[in-house]
Amino acid sequence: MDVIPSLDLLGGQVVRLLHGDFAKVTAYGDPESVLDSLDVPRGSRLHLVDLEASRSGRPIELDVVRRLAKRDLRVQVGGGIRSLADARAWIEAGAAKIVIGTVAADSPAILREIVDALGPDRVIAAIDVRDGIVRVNGWESDARATLAEVLARVEALGIGEALITDINKDGAMRGPSFALYRSLQTKLRIIASGGVSTLGDVVSLSRIRSVGACVIGRALLDRRMQLAEARARVATPNAIPERIIPCLDVRDGRVVKGVNFVDIRDAGDPVECAARYEAEGADELVILDISATDANRTTALETVHRVSESLFIPLTVGGGVRTIEDFRALLRAGADRVAINTAALRNPQLIADCAREFGVQAVVLSCDAKRVNDHFEAMVRSGKESSGVDAVAWCRQAEELGTGEILLTSVDRDGTNAGYDIELLRAVTSVVRISVIASGGAGALEHFRDAIESGGARAVLAASLFHDRRLSIGDVKRYLTGEGIPVR
Repeated sequence: MDVIPSLDLLGGQVVRLLHGDFAKVTAYGDPESVLDSLDVPRGSRLHLVDLEASRSGRPIELDVVRRLAKRDLRVQVGGGIRSLADARAWIEAGAAKIVIGTVAADSPAILREIVDALGPDRVIAAIDVRDGIVRVNGWESDARATLAEVLARVEALGIGEALITDINKDGAMRGPSFALYRSLQTKLRIIASGGVSTLGDVVSLSRIRSVGACVIGRALLDRRMQLAEARARVATPNAIPERIIPCLDVRDGRVVKGVNFVDIRDAGDPVECAARYEAEGADELVILDISATDANRTTALETVHRVSESLFIPLTVGGGVRTIEDFRALLRAGADRVAINTAALRNPQLIADCAREFGVQAVVLSCDAKRVNDHFEAMVRSGKESSGVDAVAWCRQAEELGTGEILLTSVDRDGTNAGYDIELLRAVTSVVRISVIASGGAGALEHFRDAIESGGARAVLAASLFHDRRLSIGDVKRYLTGEGIPVR
């Protein structure tokens, strides 16, 4: 898959509009300076949008295209192409390809005239969609044709590529419209546009069969990712397979499970559960001691030792870790990694101390997050009490302190089988570079895919779904493989 940098132009400057609103503009500077800062290599494709042209219906930024075409860039430009004369003007200015939106959707005769004159290889159809409806004239009105009709028309003319933008995603940094791209029934090579904000988004798009390229604008401009890094990840999209992790919540030596961290019920012996999950193909096992009082700490250590003795897969253990000594004791009992929650919130330096003492790879932040009004708060004491700390900001701080991975649990979704909280996952994975394990809410196969694809998680954790044998780890792995997501 090709990764194409994208610049929106307005008044000769690079800008971004939020949801296409000309009243919500962020400016980044002149095009040449922006391209230099992004380190766009010679020979790259470059996507340009003439925003004023999209409103006025006539080419405006011709001089910019002339200058950029001389930088050995393969420029594709769109905005305001309403006639063959407009299309010729861009080509004569140095554009390699023209991107046609409104005409492609509403004026088939003009589209055919342009294709006949310039050739289908010079044309990219731009189809902008909001809630399933094709929008035209700078997103200000509905097209007369449906999405399926536009795709069929473009395909019949021999045009090879269609740039498809979900308007609701554009500029919002909330992830691409994976469901939209997956649903398209077309032979066209799709260029995905809108919402890309993480490297995980780029990798997930590359795994969708119909997507042959994606354009990235704001994520590059805001330095959320680097172009070279994105292209490197796309070159090896299956190099780092995702992990499936069962979780054992343990109390007094028994596996238990609840809903929203309450209504606890017995779910079996931890050694027996661990052995079954390893046999099913689990990539890792997590044990969380949800009682974690001083009185039963010895019992918890004995449980960890018993489980670790029976496993060959990595074991992560959390619950009641208050000091470096607690951390060390769990490692000695057989844990490969240790998760810290309440104590880290009360003393963030504990993360840095443990990372320095045992290595970043051994430190996991366990963050239990609950929705409070318009944000998420980090919870303590097994989800019973709010810390008052913003969960997203806390995850970012924990990364800076030295945590190697984040186990992110939605208290609202825990045990409900209603699906992972994608908004919570997205909020965290968009601001950290370390891996995030999705936890809380798994209830169906598509939930695992959505957590990885839309949420940006690098691993998915579940408990009751596996405990109750409604799905096996093998079921999840086979499903993800079928969806193009690599697993171990």
